[in-house]
Amino acid sequence: MTNLLFPTDFTANTRAAQDWVQLLAHKTGATVTLLHVYQPMIPDTTFPTVGGISEPGLGAVAAIELEDLSRQRLSELADQLRTDGLSIKLDWRIGMVDDSILEAARELSADLIVMGRSDLSTFFDRLAGSAVSDVADEARCPVLIVPTDPDGVAIHPVQVRTIAYAMQSQTTRALVEYQTETLVKAFDAQLLIVTEDKLDTIQADLIVMQLYRQEGLLDKLLHPNPVGSLIEKSEVPVLVYHQLE
Repeated sequence: MTNLLFPTDFTANTRAAQDWVQLLAHKTGATVTLLHVYQPMIPDTTFPTVGGISEPGLGAVAAIELEDLSRQRLSELADQLRTDGLSIKLDWRIGMVDDSILEAARELSADLIVMGRSDLSTFFDRLAGSAVSDVADEARCPVLIVPTDPDGVAIHPVQVRTIAYAMQSQTTRALVEYQTETLVKAFDAQLLIVTEDKLDTIQADLIVMQLYRQEGLLDKLLHPNPVGSLIEKSEVPVLVYHQLE
């Protein structure tokens, strides 16, 4: 692992994911790219202008200040992680969150995307959660989803002692070994191979699962995506791998 992508919106929800970023980067020596996707506010033209008629309104000034603040916070986070001994790059973009994350991952040839997920208890939590699910579905590199409680605290300790691989009918032992070998060696972890319905019966620090592409609406109806369901309900971080092209 050489390139790790960490999208952050500076909320408590991404703090738990940041802890995993630091753990993985220290273990692998990967360079971490901090990504912030800025979604600009639309200035209210009814606000009074600052100076004369040609001067920007207060709404426009506020929008500029928010943009500058987001850049500043990204830079401050980078300084914090560099102090921890990590190699850090910055990426600041304007656009849709999920599309921008996927675009950045492609451009950077990211080996892993790390994202936080809230408990999805409110409508707005579910909106944020849908962006996480979209990235997990569409990314071509593995995606680690870290669940958090309503306060943004990791539900599960940040450690990798036991890895559980959720087997599906299409999954082979060779694939399991390929996807877990590096992690098992890096953390000297125990690997448990189980079917998805047995995940609740074991104690694991990380769950690994393969996402298989679904062809058309009928396939999605007849064969619901087990990875999406796991992401939504799991209190343990889920590492999603994707079917090779």
